[in-house]
Amino acid sequence: MLATSLCLSMAANAAGNFHFPVGIAYASGISDATDKLANEYSQEGYNVSKVNVPLGLVFDPYYEWQTSFGAIGGGLSLGPTALVAVDNSGYGTISDLSYAIPVGPFVRYTPWPDATVSPYVRGGFRYTFAGGSFESSDIGIFGAVGVDLWRNKGFGVSVEAGYDSSTLKVSEGSYSSNVSFPGFTVSLSVLF
Repeated sequence: MLATSLCLSMAANAAGNFHFPVGIAYASGISDATDKLANEYSQEGYNVSKVNVPLGLVFDPYYEWQTSFGAIGGGLSLGPTALVAVDNSGYGTISDLSYAIPVGPFVRYTPWPDATVSPYVRGGFRYTFAGGSFESSDIGIFGAVGVDLWRNKGFGVSVEAGYDSSTLKVSEGSYSSNVSFPGFTVSLSVLF
């Protein structure tokens, strides 16, 4: 009975909005995957020189309901993406293009949605779609804490730190290994 009353109260007070955070994220897993791939090329006998930029794009659209308990929402997380190009011919021709894109649903809670500074928590699970020398592996759970700035002004900024336990298989020739991807993340997004 109490649960029914609570749900009806939330539904009566709920007014929803879409939000579209788009940004860039540091992901420890990008460095780990690039290092593993470079190591495996070295074991295959190639001379390896690498440029490692552990940044990827993120897009985390969600729908949010205003309730008397704060804002509760849910959405779909895309990223941080990883793109690794390998020239193993020595002539500047890309011969291996690997990519990884984590995708998954999440739920989110913001206790003070109308404040200029609005902290939040979110969590869910992800699966990494991959290709090239990267292969999809295990689904993982993720959680994050963040803060939205000026979210009700039509244009805001979001800063977030989180961890994703998904894994990615990195393979070249007869060598392969798993790496946590995206692992630890820190992101900065523009919030529409």
